[in-house]
Amino acid sequence: MEYRKLISFGKNSYVVSLPKDWVKQNQLQKGDLVYIDETGANLILSKKDQNSSLEEKETVINVDGKSVDTITREVCSAYILNFRSITLKGKDIKNQIKDFQSIVQNLIALEIMEQTANSLTAKDFLNMDKVSTDELIRKMDVVTRTMLMEMCNSLDEKNHEAINERDKDVNRLFFLLYRAVVFNLEHPMKAMKNFKMRPIDFLRIHKLSFYIEGIADEAKRAARYTYRLKMSEEKKKQMEQLFRKVTDYYIETMKTVYKQDPEAALKLSDLKQEYDDALDAFEKDILKVEHLNQIVNKMRSMINYIHRLGKVVYTLI
Repeated sequence: MEYRKLISFGKNSYVVSLPKDWVKQNQLQKGDLVYIDETGANLILSKKDQNSSLEEKETVINVDGKSVDTITREVCSAYILNFRSITLKGKDIKNQIKDFQSIVQNLIALEIMEQTANSLTAKDFLNMDKVSTDELIRKMDVVTRTMLMEMCNSLDEKNHEAINERDKDVNRLFFLLYRAVVFNLEHPMKAMKNFKMRPIDFLRIHKLSFYIEGIADEAKRAARYTYRLKMSEEKKKQMEQLFRKVTDYYIETMKTVYKQDPEAALKLSDLKQEYDDALDAFEKDILKVEHLNQIVNKMRSMINYIHRLGKVVYTLI
């Protein structure tokens, strides 16, 4: 951080000098306009009007000879990097059109605008200036809480398909949030003006979203096995209690996220070992139950993600 002295200029103005390196870096010259945005007690300087339209990035992805998983990763990458137009091209388009349509439909605000035998073009018209990462975190949280509560009932209900669909919603929100983080890191002055958020705030948000998405994934995977368990009613109740403890652990940790309460997050972090020990004892007690090992492993992962979620609160405030 540099300090500059405020100089009186005339009767009604004040002047502060700009760092020479910043002027050179932004290729400014004498007489150029410098734009100033006022955000509370802060002034943000930029070389051009931050309200001007941004470049509409486009990309073309060749699909021939690639698996659907590979193409999915390429499309998601382009989406996160804020390419507003994504075109898939190749001879394989007509043979896998449903797969490619599904890839596009799983990304929020991406719409198919043009389709031929050999190409498919999807575009989005989101105003990224208005996409709030805080709101997206809350939406991810709401869906994940529902998944965890449904998981608690999955010992008696075959609700794994519903949980799987909710997980897809969490994934869609995660990709949009990731995209918003990248956008705001590329345009820090916009981020400060629109959301009063610094780069480190977006690092925190991204880590939170990563762990929430991981918790949702593990809940989905655990639910694939729970209704298949063959245990006594007593053991089922013990398993349900463990599920509810994990759910409560998540909810209490998210409270520390919203309140930005590092002390509470630190106290909750001590529960991780307690829950791990409880899972060890339960698993050892009925080790031979089919599918139990898979479920316990998913629960361990959830506990680990929740523990890391709290860690974000007391390390990145």
